[in-house]
Amino acid sequence: MMYLSKRNKKGILIMRHTRRTLSIVRKETWMKVKDPAALRRKRLNRKYSQRDLAFLVKRSQNAIHLIETGGMKTLSEDLALLIAARLDVDWEDYFTLEEHEVMPKVISNSHTIEHHESKVAS
Repeated sequence: MMYLSKRNKKGILIMRHTRRTLSIVRKETWMKVKDPAALRRKRLNRKYSQRDLAFLVKRSQNAIHLIETGGMKTLSEDLALLIAARLDVDWEDYFTLEEHEVMPKVISNSHTIEHHESKVAS
């Protein structure tokens, strides 16, 4: 069976095989905080309070607190990039990118589909 694949405008990988059925593979990206304490030190060095930084990145002060204390292990790519931009640092210094592929998985012959995540090394 031959597989064809291409990405659509939203970055979703569409895989087709010659029997005209369609499977959609979607990638989700998250950022992981490398060192929450270093992020806090950088915020203090820039003379921002947690409330100030939260206002600048349009999140709550509690969200900043959770990121700095390690309570929030992963965060959205957008939030990580906003924080890095406001602290005037490269995002690679404080965050690591994690990608997950989410694709439907057939679990029986009765055409039942379940979403399955597989981790992709970055």
